Amino acid sequence: MKEIQALRQAVQSRKMGALLLLGFASGLPLFLTSRTLQLWMQDAKVDIGKITLFGLLALPYSLKFLWSPLLDRFVPPFLGARRGWLILTQIGLAIAIATLALQQPSQSDQVLQILAINCLIITFLSATQDIAGDAYRTDILNPLEAEAGASVWVLGYRVALFVTSSLALVLADRLPWNSVYLLMAALMAGSIFVSLSAPREPQVSNHRETAPVSVKDVIFVLLITVLVAGLLGGVFLGYIALPVFYWLLAGLIVAWIVSSLLLPDELLGEAQENQSPQNLQQAIFLPFKEFFHRFGLTQAGVILIFIILYKLGDSLVGITANLFLREINFTKTEIGAIQAGIGFLATTVGVLAGGVILTKIHLNRGLWIFGILQLLSNLGYYALAVAGKNYSLLILAVNIENFSAGLVTVATVAFLMNLCNHRFTTTQFALFSSLMAISRDVLSAPAGDWAKATGWPVFFLLTLVAALPGLLLLPFVAPWNQKPVVISRPGLEEEDEDVWEAK
Repeated sequence: MKEIQALRQAVQSRKMGALLLLGFASGLPLFLTSRTLQLWMQDAKVDIGKITLFGLLALPYSLKFLWSPLLDRFVPPFLGARRGWLILTQIGLAIAIATLALQQPSQSDQVLQILAINCLIITFLSATQDIAGDAYRTDILNPLEAEAGASVWVLGYRVALFVTSSLALVLADRLPWNSVYLLMAALMAGSIFVSLSAPREPQVSNHRETAPVSVKDVIFVLLITVLVAGLLGGVFLGYIALPVFYWLLAGLIVAWIVSSLLLPDELLGEAQENQSPQNLQQAIFLPFKEFFHRFGLTQAGVILIFIILYKLGDSLVGITANLFLREINFTKTEIGAIQAGIGFLATTVGVLAGGVILTKIHLNRGLWIFGILQLLSNLGYYALAVAGKNYSLLILAVNIENFSAGLVTVATVAFLMNLCNHRFTTTQFALFSSLMAISRDVLSAPAGDWAKATGWPVFFLLTLVAALPGLLLLPFVAPWNQKPVVISRPGLEEEDEDVWEAK
């Protein structure tokens, strides 16, 4: 009862209200360039293979760790390091989504290329907003609030997914798609006022001393710009094949890790908590150095692999679910009302229940239980693929899958927050969430072709197999009887830390 009362009090605070709305702003762009856009393209008679390949437009979510150090190194001259970047990205997103609303998908390659560029700008800005938002949330929450804060943020995020899927699909049956997207752009513009009124950042991140920009900083910015632009352009223009891109991405991460490990340990002590990184080399390499120094090379490597694989089965279902339902003759309104509407309610219950359950069983056990439930939930779509169009089966499958997804999302957000050291929040959380996005956006991109090759029933069985590797790593990453290590946070009262450890 004490945990439930503490969660209720936390949710009612101004801080949690801001996190709810910022979570909404974070989730708003995601489906506008993925699931909802897929149905718009399907209405325009675009080939399903091209539609699912648009999942590659979400590459910035996987690559955002490359430019996350820039947000630590360079602080906007207003509202602090976190809220300042939030407002800048939200202004850009409102404009980019409004621009997307003025376009019309078609089978033409030229039209699809223009559409892809617009979507790429949205995903880049959205990924950058996530970097700042994740760091803001992690910085303002003390360990006593972490699980409740993760639950509230995810709830806001899921509300945005409901608006951009269920509400958008229902509206699309009555209004042109362009009008629907203009409405979404207006909602995105409203998030700017949320960032302006959100609670101030902790003093440690709000009053940081910043060293002047150096020649090395400029060189690093140019190198990162060329690297990101080269990778994205190469993939979308067809110069870099997907298998090659996977190897390049893995090579970048490995090179970053190795370079960070070669730095002397003394540099960790030289990075002051009340300062932003004094150069980009410090912002880029020290977060990795600290992470591997804390966990050890082997354990840290296993954790990173676990982050990639834990939600892979769910990602394969997520990118294909709406396309599958349309192929078995459900209408957009039916999908919006059941898949997104009822599913949203199930997810909301899962998110709120996840926050409460984690206070009872602790995070590690939650990762086990919620992960197994998420795997089993995919059987609902398998049953629907075998039976064909069936409203009762659809409602059952959607409720189970979305409830499990809500549980898993709260657990993973809390898990990633616990991995972060607050001296390096921005880059470390960006890295972790980028790795998770790899399974959602990159590894699942060929899912449409796999479904065509195997048929829907076999495909949904394969999603169960894809979920197993992540679960098999749980004994090494989150042992059943071991509580996760909580990192000391600047500005947190010693009394609060004692209470948390006692809990």
